[in-house]
Amino acid sequence: MPQFGDLEAAIMDAVWEAGKPLRVREVLERLERDPVPAYNTVHTVTEILYRKGWLSKEPEGRAFRYGATASRESYVAGLMGEAMAVAGDRTATLARFVEDMHPGEAEELARLLRAAQKRERTS
Repeated sequence: MPQFGDLEAAIMDAVWEAGKPLRVREVLERLERDPVPAYNTVHTVTEILYRKGWLSKEPEGRAFRYGATASRESYVAGLMGEAMAVAGDRTATLARFVEDMHPGEAEELARLLRAAQKRERTS
């Protein structure tokens, strides 16, 4: 799972935050970058994300709308899975990850683990 480059990440953020497919012009309007990239640059990177499978492409008149093919959460979970795959000591890596969590996040993680254990017992 590749980590996005800066402009790729900004484009994906714009599409994820919109919650719907956007035209390139709409993506450009949502980018909060200085300097603002050229339309052609945003179009090119949007097409690259489409070819990589991260965006869908729907015709709309003479233009296209691009929508996310996976949620931001799925993308981040994939990155976390990759990080765990290369960890030398998975337990130590998990321990360090949990140590850095805010208390509310750790409580939520504990709740999710309990729910997963219950599902596993009933399967």
